[in-house]
Amino acid sequence: MFVSNLSVEKWVGNKNEGYLIENPSFSQVEEAIGELDGKTKTLVTLGDDEAYMSIGGGNSGKYVVTATLDNESFYTLLHQPKYDIKTSISSKNQITVLHFYNELKKQRDNLDTHNDKVIFISPKFSKSNDTEELVVGGQAGNYPVKMCVDLLECLLAAITFAESGQLEPSLTWKEDESLVMV
Repeated sequence: MFVSNLSVEKWVGNKNEGYLIENPSFSQVEEAIGELDGKTKTLVTLGDDEAYMSIGGGNSGKYVVTATLDNESFYTLLHQPKYDIKTSISSKNQITVLHFYNELKKQRDNLDTHNDKVIFISPKFSKSNDTEELVVGGQAGNYPVKMCVDLLECLLAAITFAESGQLEPSLTWKEDESLVMV
């Protein structure tokens, strides 16, 4: 696994009593993200010295996911309105996000690069200025709705990053121009 550290913030009043897990497992990553509540647990960071992913929020089932692969270029995960794993999961036959990720990876690995093509369609995003209030890192902030992703998108991004140190290619990422070095 690529990720060597998992940091979890836990706010008690105005004091962060978070903790660090070295060499976390996939289940520890998934559990830490699942515990984000936008109140006492508002930020999870996973990575190594140069590359890391931060996941914040959790209140109202929305999350903000940012990542860097080199500590110079920063990316934000964008919500994909047409991305819906939930419809393929029946109550009798539930799958884990890790299982879904492994199936997705298997399909990518089995492509015949000469004959098969994978096409990812980026949805058209609303140009509205709607925002959603999320608590990230203990601080409330207003985030554009397109930056507020659901738990499944968040977990898929995190599991891909935890395993490979890369951004999940089936999701939509936007480079943050405001942080690009001049």
